[in-house]
Amino acid sequence: MTKLIPIFINGGKWIQLSQLSEEQATKLKSWLPVSCLKKIIFQGVEFSDCLDFETYEYWFRTHQVSGQKQALLDF
Repeated sequence: MTKLIPIFINGGKWIQLSQLSEEQATKLKSWLPVSCLKKIIFQGVEFSDCLDFETYEYWFRTHQVSGQKQALLDF
């Protein structure tokens, strides 16, 4: 799984769910409370489905580790 690089907007680090593969976005959405997704306007452009990078990074680490454990046990 490839980790996204954050975008810097108004002093914060963000990712957009639309940057993820459909499978990853679905898994992340099922894990997240809906209130975590934000709309951010930057230089007149609206970025929807944004998530703060720290939350994404936590999900990525825990998801990747659990996926690796599953792969090791799957023989």
